[in-house]
Amino acid sequence: MNKIRMLIADDIDETRSVIKKILGLEDNQFEVVGEASDGEEVLSLIPEVNPDVVLMDINMPVLNGLETTERITNDYPNVIVIIMSVQAENEYLKKAMFYGAKEYIIKPFNYDCLVETVKSTYEKYKERQVKLINSEPLREGKIITFFSSKGGVGKSVLALNSSIIFSKQANKKILLIDMDLQFGDISIMVNKYNQKTILDLVDEGQMDSYENIKPYMYKCNDNLDMLFAPGKPEAAEYISKESIEKLLKQVKNQYDLIIVDTGINFNDNTLYVLDHSQKIVFLSTMDIISLKNTKLGLRVMQSLGYERDKVKLVINRFNSGYGIGKKDVEEVFKDNIFAMLPDEEKTVILSINKGEPFCDAGKYNKSKIGKALEIMCKDLLGE
Repeated sequence: MNKIRMLIADDIDETRSVIKKILGLEDNQFEVVGEASDGEEVLSLIPEVNPDVVLMDINMPVLNGLETTERITNDYPNVIVIIMSVQAENEYLKKAMFYGAKEYIIKPFNYDCLVETVKSTYEKYKERQVKLINSEPLREGKIITFFSSKGGVGKSVLALNSSIIFSKQANKKILLIDMDLQFGDISIMVNKYNQKTILDLVDEGQMDSYENIKPYMYKCNDNLDMLFAPGKPEAAEYISKESIEKLLKQVKNQYDLIIVDTGINFNDNTLYVLDHSQKIVFLSTMDIISLKNTKLGLRVMQSLGYERDKVKLVINRFNSGYGIGKKDVEEVFKDNIFAMLPDEEKTVILSINKGEPFCDAGKYNKSKIGKALEIMCKDLLGE
């Protein structure tokens, strides 16, 4: 095995010397290629010495270990960072992992702990990097977001079934993310409500690579993965915009389409997703309250500078028997209506209660809603 190239970063000379001696006792295992006393020095040394692993003290002057780790993760993703810290609290260590550290060691550490941690972490992540090199080519990752300004309009049902339709295309990889972080229902609609969620992913600090994120997803079929919302409403406060940003960055090149089902408000997480979406499917229904809220929501999107072609207004559960006709709706929204989906309540409710999406059925396109949704999906992709 080639020697593991090590860069030691600690502002205390004695600590660096002790680590260097410990690593030196392992014949043909390690090669110390550089030492640094602050974060800026680490960043300047990396392109010169090309380390495999940086042993990083968390408390350093100029640029601390967390900030330096984040910079390394972004600029040198193949470099493995192992954090060294005297702080053993879980929250503190989770923070280090969030910034991109692959492992951590609590000071003071002994000989065996240091050597074993470095070796096992290196072997684990280098093996993953080899797999990534030999994996499929990177994809474009266009984001289509399903949004509504009122609950109960069928947004999640349509996001789920649209994802299934998209996944039926050959060689298309689809990811569905349930970003209704307080009241997400996608897991129930596929009868997988005991699966891991985005909260587990964030809480366990596994955001630094797609390979780490993948075990938290549910594989619906060969082309469709899903990441579910937390099971409890209060969990939403633990998922920050930075977490969503990191997640999308890691998955974007792994999928052709990323379908996002959002909540019904314009919070920071939702706004970030909307800003980075190529298409926004804005759902409404035929009741007067939904139409009013949709009108207000469209004004917000206009104020955010979204181009007209980005936001696609879809009227769901269209039925002329509700006291509001097609002409009335068209008059309110002029020529901005992208699609009108028929009201087929029995088909939809039955699929929800069974936990079996109606577009998973072999003859889904024989139903009115299935056929209309398939046409909408094709139009969204411009096919």
